[in-house]
Amino acid sequence: MDVLFMVLSFVALTNGATELLKNPDFESTSFSGNWVCKSCVVSSSTDSFHGNLSAIISQRQHTLSGLAQTIHVSPGNRYVFRAHVKLLNMARGRMFHDVKVFVKETIHGHDQQLDFADSPMVRTDSGWVEVGIDFQVPNNVQQVNIKLQIDEPGVNYLVDSASFRLLPYDANWKAEANARINSIRKAPITVNLHNLHGSGYQVEIQQTRSKFAFGSAVSATKIVDSSQHAYQQFFYDNFEWSVLENALKWRQIESDSIFALEDTRDPFTTTGHPNMDKPMTAVNALRAKGVKVRGHNMFWGTHIPDWINGLGQSTLIQTMHTHINDVISRTRGSLEHWDVYNENLHGMFFENHTGHANITMEMFNWIHQAEPGVKLFLNEFAVASRGRMTTAYKQQAVGLKNAGVPLYGIGIQCHTNSHLDITSLKYRLDKIAEAGLPIWITEFTVDEADEGLKADALENMMTLFMSHPAVEGVLLWGFWDGNIHKHNAALATGSNVQPNAAGRRYQQLFHQTWRTHVTKSVTGSIVHATGFMGDYTLNIKHNGHTVKTQNFTLDKGGNTVTVNL
Repeated sequence: MDVLFMVLSFVALTNGATELLKNPDFESTSFSGNWVCKSCVVSSSTDSFHGNLSAIISQRQHTLSGLAQTIHVSPGNRYVFRAHVKLLNMARGRMFHDVKVFVKETIHGHDQQLDFADSPMVRTDSGWVEVGIDFQVPNNVQQVNIKLQIDEPGVNYLVDSASFRLLPYDANWKAEANARINSIRKAPITVNLHNLHGSGYQVEIQQTRSKFAFGSAVSATKIVDSSQHAYQQFFYDNFEWSVLENALKWRQIESDSIFALEDTRDPFTTTGHPNMDKPMTAVNALRAKGVKVRGHNMFWGTHIPDWINGLGQSTLIQTMHTHINDVISRTRGSLEHWDVYNENLHGMFFENHTGHANITMEMFNWIHQAEPGVKLFLNEFAVASRGRMTTAYKQQAVGLKNAGVPLYGIGIQCHTNSHLDITSLKYRLDKIAEAGLPIWITEFTVDEADEGLKADALENMMTLFMSHPAVEGVLLWGFWDGNIHKHNAALATGSNVQPNAAGRRYQQLFHQTWRTHVTKSVTGSIVHATGFMGDYTLNIKHNGHTVKTQNFTLDKGGNTVTVNL
């Protein structure tokens, strides 16, 4: 089945639910009994996203002024709200505006906030922007109020094509996910055998590498430390992709430079020449073992060397160019990916300090020019484990893609626990997949003290990721309790790095459930099989002795392997 069709079919499931908003498309010019504009004026406009009319929100009196509607809901259920918004003007001195969606409940006459979502990078030149949120209604709530809000009261805006629908729970989700895995992750194998002599032949088809990426973050120090053999062995036995947890970050390579010079200056406030020795030693060791490495990260708006804070706009831009050139000159040809601007929806340092609203686009273009072959990513949190910025993240990816920026894929950080609802997680993946770009789960942890709950949650989420047609890989954010940000997220524990229940569940998925090992007796000259896409070794045995070994790669459409004996 076509991947894009599958993604769109997922979305259609939600869109097929009954619309609960009144006048959702604003085609009626009467707002009585449907939309309420709190401390503002709502009227009709012919500038529409869909249909003939939209709503124009003006004469806002204060920060809390905004368009709202109250909807009757069923307690305990999950719902999705979305709308399309277009800013008509910008407040003085503002580069962006944050369009917020608030979900409130009314209990005993008092409003209480249930949830909210942000779209923090909206401008007039953004045109129509989708905003939205998914959330669960508490068991004691039967109606909620949805409100759109922009903090600056002088900003007028349009709203169109709104929707509020039930997000239905699918009790058969796992069976459906496993069916999708068999459909989109496997392909047919045909082995043509020539010059057989007699009987007693066997074909062994052994997968040696998965096309779907299974990886983990690693410590740049421990992965090359001769005293950390157990740590290294667990990693190399169970993962095929890696990312250095910290060692390639700008702040770290500057501090390593100072320490390498045995300087007593503050490593975070004084610039030195970047020291790339530690990360490159680790990268080279990983690649020597056949492990592919992601680059994390070139820029990060909330974690920067402090010395760049005082730079003027033009000096900062030049410093950014220098940083890219310094890093790429050492990493060129060694990394598969770069996270270009980490978590920029949560920290827009470079926009604010350069004065360039489109600096993210420039970052992608600069890195692409420095190394055209590396795949470039966004990377963000609170877009899968929470729904706060899911829609905003999709919109950012769509904007970069439509602008022709060399954006390969969308990185999703999913730091969660066993309570993350699969229905919500699937919706968020589907929403981000609407951008039409590959998705990588770049940072995945299940922070859970109960090992049984952690194992089950890890299996369920990994199954969902593996089954989603847009997802190309999953990297854990660490695996050992001796080197991991969240101790209860570890898959292995103790000085011998022994797998716990969650670790054993992961190993079962990686080595058995989603791995192909087939042995077939030869009864003719053609052998048929089906396998997970990836790299393979084919062994032909005659009366138990290997007489031919051949390697091949299995991708979409399958592979026919011809063996001459």
